[in-house]
Amino acid sequence: MEYKVRCGEVTPRQLAAFNQLGYSEKFIRLLIERGIDSPEKAEKFFNFDPSQLHDPYLLKGMQAAVTRLRDAISQKQRILIIGDYDADGICATAILYKYLLTQRVKTSYFLPERDADGYGLNIDLIARLNEKFHPNLLITVDCGISCAEEIKFAQSLGIDCIVTDHHAIPEVTPNCICVDPKFKDQDYPFDDLCGAGVSLKLVQAMEGLEVAQKYFDICAIATVADIVSLTDENRVIVHNGLKMLNQGTVPGITALARACNIRNEIKSGDISFRLGPKINASGRMGNAKRGLDVILEQDETRLDHIIKNLLYMNAKRQELCTVIFDECVQMIEDQALQNDSAIVVAKPEWESGVLGIVAVRLTEKYGKPCIVLGGKGGVYKGSGRSIPGINLVECITKSSKYLSTFGGHAMAAGMSLPVENFEKFRQLFQELVVASMKAQPVINCKYYDFEITADELNQKFFQEVAMLEPTGCGNPAPVLMTVLRQTRASSLPTHPTHTKFDNGQLKFIFFGGAVFNEILAAPCEKSIIFELQQQNDGAAPQAVVKCVIPFAINDEEKALVLQRYLHDDLTVTPDQSLQNIIHGLSVDRSVFIEYYKATLNLVSRNNFCQSPLKLFAKLMLPTKNLFQFVFCFAVFEQLGIYEVVRNRLQIHNERTTELNKSAIYNKIVNLN
Repeated sequence: MEYKVRCGEVTPRQLAAFNQLGYSEKFIRLLIERGIDSPEKAEKFFNFDPSQLHDPYLLKGMQAAVTRLRDAISQKQRILIIGDYDADGICATAILYKYLLTQRVKTSYFLPERDADGYGLNIDLIARLNEKFHPNLLITVDCGISCAEEIKFAQSLGIDCIVTDHHAIPEVTPNCICVDPKFKDQDYPFDDLCGAGVSLKLVQAMEGLEVAQKYFDICAIATVADIVSLTDENRVIVHNGLKMLNQGTVPGITALARACNIRNEIKSGDISFRLGPKINASGRMGNAKRGLDVILEQDETRLDHIIKNLLYMNAKRQELCTVIFDECVQMIEDQALQNDSAIVVAKPEWESGVLGIVAVRLTEKYGKPCIVLGGKGGVYKGSGRSIPGINLVECITKSSKYLSTFGGHAMAAGMSLPVENFEKFRQLFQELVVASMKAQPVINCKYYDFEITADELNQKFFQEVAMLEPTGCGNPAPVLMTVLRQTRASSLPTHPTHTKFDNGQLKFIFFGGAVFNEILAAPCEKSIIFELQQQNDGAAPQAVVKCVIPFAINDEEKALVLQRYLHDDLTVTPDQSLQNIIHGLSVDRSVFIEYYKATLNLVSRNNFCQSPLKLFAKLMLPTKNLFQFVFCFAVFEQLGIYEVVRNRLQIHNERTTELNKSAIYNKIVNLN
């Protein structure tokens, strides 16, 4: 993975256009990069008046949906809402359910269980729901656009249907009223609403903007959590919705924020990384109704129980994700799947409810589309994530002859398939990704906005950056690069795998970055790529480190960088110097035995400290290679032969010496 600068230079003419607004050059560059290249666009970007929301009747099918829903209300018909089990589907259900309660019409809702019911609709589910609720009108939210046969079955039972969705439009759509911003043959000017956003537009069409505004708070949660673009009317919804949430309009979210140690204002980042995952956990690990209860429930005692349950499920989800991710990496490295155009892995024991999160992490790690599948009973279910330039749902659609169900977006999709179709699906999908790359070459890189000095990281710039909120998809928080030399980094006392340091103007936190402490302390230059995240107390933003790129000069510094590469901590492509070192490493077993014996002899005499670099200096060998020793040490450590306990190395003679059981060893084998 490479990092490239995103922003070009700002011309004098562009600067002059913004002069009247008094912005710094750096901030103007951030605006221009986000498409805000004139004072007029800036004025609109910073205008959060709800009147900016578009006319809902520009959405195809909206007039028919309103007419049918009004008929159902006036005739006191039974209405059933079917949502999805993620945060978006939960919030979309909540908005429409809360609104229909105000209309005094008999309304029920159903959120499927991921394993028992699957994604969206199915014929057995509709039959069961018809027996239970006897609905006259079924309304889907955040699902349904790919369910033509299922809707046809519901209609055969005498149930009218309205589909509200935001997913990609398939070749065949349901023969009923459908509202989806992704339809091409409509005049609606914004196609990136989430499912809850479409529910909100239905309420707006029914009752007007003043009533619709009452649901901005719930819609804001879904808009951020579902990672749709925080531009256009989504930006207005989230800005105003966050204000409402911070006034306590949803007691369950206020209580959940407290439980997540959010002590001040809730920001978009809090929904992305702290609140949204807890709500999603209800659908991934159990019953999505728990997530809906957090939004609908008013009683504090019940909320306390619900939130404790959500936190427990989220903790279990995190544990499960880590286990499955590690197993995926082991499988990928053992089979050299990282060399494929796209990574597709499956194992029956993997819990399908968390595979989307695992796919995200794998895509981040390997920089290519990843699909992860699991599930027993002869059927694999799972999720995929893509990279910019590869339309995932298009590739999956073209592979659909091997699939039972599928749906999603360009960047994310879900699917199920018979186990016996797995290899055929994998091969075809990978061929389609290759074809897509040939048609439009994909640059596998990440971007930062620009380089900035310590002096430029000042209070004025921080205040300007705060104006970009709410940030997220489509309007990212600034990612900047600054150059540091030697700096003192220290692990966090309560979370020793994380580290912190500063550059005199700004404090940096590097999650999982304690392994870089030695590199940060080294005198070599390093580029620090970081994201600025707003704080609630008016203090300088928090600088969250995304990547450290060291420019090692001497062998000791290069050995430190090699260590991080071997352990997959180095998230950037190795420079030429490191590549030469990597390609010079030997995988010969006799070399490993030689270093093992020398280390065993030294440790048995001295009980020596754990650092490979310090240990290397004491080895009594006629010929020795620092980089080779670092490689051997990493492999032995991964195999459990070497173990560092309280800064001292312990050697477990009884452990296996089958080198090919080490992913680190296999990585170098496959490269060389």
